[in-house]
Amino acid sequence: MISVSFDERVKIGLQYVLESLHGCCPFGQERIRHLRFYAPSEREALEEELRNVERAAAASETLKDEYDKIMVLLCQMKDIRTSLRRCQAGECPDHVELFEIKGYLQRLDGLLPLFAQVRDTAGLTGMAFHDPIPALRILDPENTRSRGFYIPDGATPRLHEIRQAKKQVEEQLYKALTDAEKDDLRMKRTRICAEEDSEEMKVRRAMGAALAPMVDDLLSDADTAGRLDFLIQKALFAVRYGGVRPELTDTALELEDMVNPELVDLLAEKGRAFVPVTIALDRGAAVITGANMGGKSVAMKTLALNALLLQAGFLPCARRARMPLFHCIKMLFDDLQSIQSGLSGFGSEIVEFQRALDEVEQGYSLFLLDEFARGTNPDEGAVIVQAVTRYLNDVNALSVLTTHYDKVAEHARIHYQIIGLRDVDPEQIRGELAATAEDGVAVIARHMNYGLYRVEGKADCPRDALNICRMLSLKPEILQRIEEAY
Repeated sequence: MISVSFDERVKIGLQYVLESLHGCCPFGQERIRHLRFYAPSEREALEEELRNVERAAAASETLKDEYDKIMVLLCQMKDIRTSLRRCQAGECPDHVELFEIKGYLQRLDGLLPLFAQVRDTAGLTGMAFHDPIPALRILDPENTRSRGFYIPDGATPRLHEIRQAKKQVEEQLYKALTDAEKDDLRMKRTRICAEEDSEEMKVRRAMGAALAPMVDDLLSDADTAGRLDFLIQKALFAVRYGGVRPELTDTALELEDMVNPELVDLLAEKGRAFVPVTIALDRGAAVITGANMGGKSVAMKTLALNALLLQAGFLPCARRARMPLFHCIKMLFDDLQSIQSGLSGFGSEIVEFQRALDEVEQGYSLFLLDEFARGTNPDEGAVIVQAVTRYLNDVNALSVLTTHYDKVAEHARIHYQIIGLRDVDPEQIRGELAATAEDGVAVIARHMNYGLYRVEGKADCPRDALNICRMLSLKPEILQRIEEAY
């Protein structure tokens, strides 16, 4: 079962995605707040959802007006589920509850022709609403189609008599001349109003009882309204960020030109573009190496985000995708570690690793470890990560480790490296730095290629740190000693 904490959602950009959606009705907003991940056993239901999102996205331009009108109606819906359940339980609904149920039904009635047009044009499947008219007749027996809720005089013969009497008393009160006469009429009106309230309560109870057999269908419609709301938001999200319907596989994962929407937007604000990440993985351990500022963590978090988006029924943000469904997705990132009482940073890492591994071994999972064993000295850390990598090769999981330790990748089934500064001329960067007052790190970051390439054969971690020292004109005496050590 996939479970993602709020901190994890924030770190990988999932929370940004959810906050970028504009759920309209309470039922759609609830689906966004309490995001549900499909399990591998729900593959058929997930495929239908993905197919619907893809079709709704493809038809978004044609159906723009219909989507806008649907969203307006959804925004006007109240959450009437508690009131409906009270009716089902035999409790008497009050005026406000019946007013809100009536308003909900009127909006649902207005939604149906729009939904039918969207369903037929986009080819949506597996979604249907019940006819709200029978329930509306109960709450609007005279078919006034007014927005308000009012129990008509003719609801019962007794109510008609009471209101006639009340009207007569009010007319007499208007014409009364003495205070004594007015006081007497006011007391009489108070007694009649109490009778009216009692009779109206009988009518409201009868209306609730008449609605009771329809409650299950009405609750189902609220759920469908929430699903439609969420579906439209997923479709518009896919249009904005280039979502693609993936081919579902048993174990293999291939994402071509995947992006992270949060970083796409942040970089766009700075006039820069996110470098899409392409990666192909399968069961066993894969290692990503690269310089510390080279984007290893970004690649891993983008992978985690798109895997989670898929299992939440979104189209992954990529140009092409082949992906499996995971039993769980576990992430051990350097900025997500919880420090255990009395344990060092490394001790905390081991505790978190053991706990995560227990879950990962329950079914085919995605296991992501970012700079594992960073909390101990480099010599021990390298040995530990090598052993973990060898072990994960035999676990029924797709495991990805980022590391700057040497000789780890040779123990993995697949090795990716951040392109980084591999194709950059250090002298060009130094020339740019000499000609501008711009921050040196910002200049280097602009030239850094955060894409991945697959490494064949043995290869140590790239030496971008040395190049960065050269570009930033580290003191010659220090630089000379570093070069001698290399």
